[in-house]
Amino acid sequence: MMTSEYRVPVPGRFDGSAAFTDLETRKVPCDYLMANGERLRHRWSVLMAGVAAGGEIRLFDAADSEMTLLAALSEAIDDREVVYAGTREFDEMILRGRFTNARRAHAPAPFFPAMPRANELAWYNCHKAAKALNEERGADVPSREVPVAYADGRYELVVIHLLRDVAELILAAGAPDRVCRDWCRLILADYVAAWDAVFGGE
Repeated sequence: MMTSEYRVPVPGRFDGSAAFTDLETRKVPCDYLMANGERLRHRWSVLMAGVAAGGEIRLFDAADSEMTLLAALSEAIDDREVVYAGTREFDEMILRGRFTNARRAHAPAPFFPAMPRANELAWYNCHKAAKALNEERGADVPSREVPVAYADGRYELVVIHLLRDVAELILAAGAPDRVCRDWCRLILADYVAAWDAVFGGE
């Protein structure tokens, strides 16, 4: 089993103590009885993940196995604090294997594949700071369309969308210096620059 990976060097500096992490997900079948007696028929599965740490952004694709992706993501995060932006702790609870749905309580224990060492890490949700960003962002794929776009051949658009999500996290909570900040803004606004950052070396 293998996980596709892209590595994108980030110029300048940003907070090295954190791992700025974003997920792209899709719904898959499951059969889980929640504490309230309801049966959950679908759960969120990690389709792609991006993490900025150590001066680069790494983008992972669950090419063959969600578990392989989760293991690679854990390795990239290492022991850093995980910084993410999500309503109802979405990314965190997905990686902990405990998210049920938007209107129900989180499961008390993992009931689907969790990221290795997820419970050993510190987590910080920068949702408010990310929402407050007022940066120009070019067109790619709306978040809600990611699973369909991934499947119908718009793969590169999904990768660019993920790269931009991670760049937004750096801007929102990563204390970037001027060089890093300008690069993140370029990635957000310029599709050609974003494409070249990921695929230009292939």
